[in-house]
Amino acid sequence: MFDADGFREVLGNHPTGVSLVTGLSEDGTPLGMIVGTFNSVSLDPPLVSFMPMKTSHTWSKMRSAERFCINILAADQQDRCGKFMRTPAEERFADWPWSPSPLGLPILDGGVAWIECSLDQEIEAGDHWIVLGRVESLEVARCAPPLLYFQGGYGRFAPKSLVSLPDHDLRFGVRDAELARPVLERLATALDAECSTVITIGDAAMAVVGSATGPGVANTRRLGLRMPLVPPVGDVFAAFNDPAFAEAWIDRRTDRSEGAARGLRARLDMVRQQGWSASLTTGNYSDLALHQAFRNFTTGNYTPAEERRILSAVAESTEYYSPEPINPRTIYTVGSVVVPVHHEDGSLRSALRVGQIDRSLTGSELLTLADELEDAAREIESIQRADDNVTFPLRAGLAAR
Repeated sequence: MFDADGFREVLGNHPTGVSLVTGLSEDGTPLGMIVGTFNSVSLDPPLVSFMPMKTSHTWSKMRSAERFCINILAADQQDRCGKFMRTPAEERFADWPWSPSPLGLPILDGGVAWIECSLDQEIEAGDHWIVLGRVESLEVARCAPPLLYFQGGYGRFAPKSLVSLPDHDLRFGVRDAELARPVLERLATALDAECSTVITIGDAAMAVVGSATGPGVANTRRLGLRMPLVPPVGDVFAAFNDPAFAEAWIDRRTDRSEGAARGLRARLDMVRQQGWSASLTTGNYSDLALHQAFRNFTTGNYTPAEERRILSAVAESTEYYSPEPINPRTIYTVGSVVVPVHHEDGSLRSALRVGQIDRSLTGSELLTLADELEDAAREIESIQRADDNVTFPLRAGLAAR
């Protein structure tokens, strides 16, 4: 047997979305009630439901209008939701702006989505009503994580992330970037470009842990930017890591065809052979467009739909990562050039990346630039190894893999 407390405790382990049902009283006064029981019911006809308590004074006033609007709340509206519940009914809409739905019902500012309904059925269910609403109109208002109720508290949805954040990767990576800073600043000034230190975080993401820009380059604030290790992005890390790492990288491709997998393996073979990677085209290209897609990825404040948009942007960049070797006589528009930085034992430590080059180069000029960057990477390796021997004798065995 179980009591009411036990029932609530067990069922509280199932997270529910938090919505605010709005309506109008007979005199046109806006009404609202917080519910955690909203669900979709049917596609044909389009039906949704929520379950107010029989004792709900708000629902008793709202049902007479026979229409209501479900406002799906966003995770960052937790405080506003709490205040709404604590405020007397007649004052609840005083500081929460809203606009009318097609039927004139309150659509609250800042919500994830709204669903406007007409009352279809009201079914008695114990101490609650099951209210079925026929959907009349609906819209996604904002791409944001929803507000959830779970185990007696409020929180947010965290989609399965493409990244993990081991502390030692970041700790050693930031120190390495500081050691490399003089080289980054010298290169950025000489090339009038953006130079950065990039590391892997776990086995599924990269992060910019050091950055310097030339005098003619806009500060794009890429320091701290995280990028998913999804093909074709991060090919240097896949090429100069162990075979299992490379295959896991290939397996994260958005194009699931075997032809795409063969193309990526050919790309990695070329990167290993030439010792560096470049994103480039023989037409117009700017790597800023791709990095724009990583902003929400960096903050972690993204939804599954936003994750799909990020992956789509990554997939669209595939054409800039050809498996074909550089032709010295061809003119290329270069997005970025990336060279590996190694540990003393030859394993991959980080990458030196030059971006925002913003000019066309012949293949011969690109090869010369790559040689210059490889020399800079060897200089960075020397600086970092000297620091290892003095400060962290055991560091090489613990650093990023």
